[in-house]
Amino acid sequence: MEELKDIKGIIEVPDYSLWILLSIIACVVFCLIILVYFFKNRRKKRKKPSLKQIAMKNLKEIDFDNTKSTVYSFCENFQYFINEKNKESFEQLQKELEIYKYKKEIEKLSDEQKNRIKNMIKEIK
Repeated sequence: MEELKDIKGIIEVPDYSLWILLSIIACVVFCLIILVYFFKNRRKKRKKPSLKQIAMKNLKEIDFDNTKSTVYSFCENFQYFINEKNKESFEQLQKELEIYKYKKEIEKLSDEQKNRIKNMIKEIK
């Protein structure tokens, strides 16, 4: 036993494994929250506009200086918004506008027709 004199007593070793585990869990949860946030926002940005939304945009951007494009775009895009209220007035206006569609050189739209088109567009908003 005389040879074992250099053995020292028990020393307390600090244990940080609980803190390391908790910090790893906190980092993982934080990363998951960030990923969920970015994926949700990314999905919102990629939503394609519906045909009705595209038609409404085209109706708002009608250029009344070019008669032929005005008539065509109005007749094309207004069809998405036809309901019981405006069906008859749209059909009547469409018949009036037929003369502007198929000719090479045409007159400008009358102020009355422009106003009717503008009013019909305002009604669907």
